[in-house]
Amino acid sequence: MSQEAAPGPAESGVTSASIHPFSLSTSSASSSTTTSDDSFSFDDAFEAMVDEVLFDPMEDKIEARIVAQLFRGASPEVRRQVAAQQEALRAQKEALRRQVAESRAQTRRLKEYTALLRTDVSVYTEAQMEQYKRELDRRSKELFGK
Repeated sequence: MSQEAAPGPAESGVTSASIHPFSLSTSSASSSTTTSDDSFSFDDAFEAMVDEVLFDPMEDKIEARIVAQLFRGASPEVRRQVAAQQEALRAQKEALRRQVAESRAQTRRLKEYTALLRTDVSVYTEAQMEQYKRELDRRSKELFGK
């Protein structure tokens, strides 16, 4: 069996047309890469739990039935107040849903940026290095505005 050399830029998925942080491979796999892979699965599990707890549509239906039963004999004014409170809570829940989605997108962009920063560029050609720097600058401006 022959030993293979570490993949070069061509084998790592880097072309002169594009650089994608997850298509870039690092020549030296470190324990931090393994840890970040583990954190991705933890993040996925956590996000699924958050979705299940906060954004369960069945829970909304059950809540509506309970409220309807509790206020069955209530005056119209009390019903209006409860309906207004429920609507305010729905609006807050929707705002939270948007915040979570924005936070997830920001986290994804930061992880991609971090992966790009950790890329082994020692095997890059001059043209690939220029492209890498441009992509790094673009993402830095997108994330940090600098």
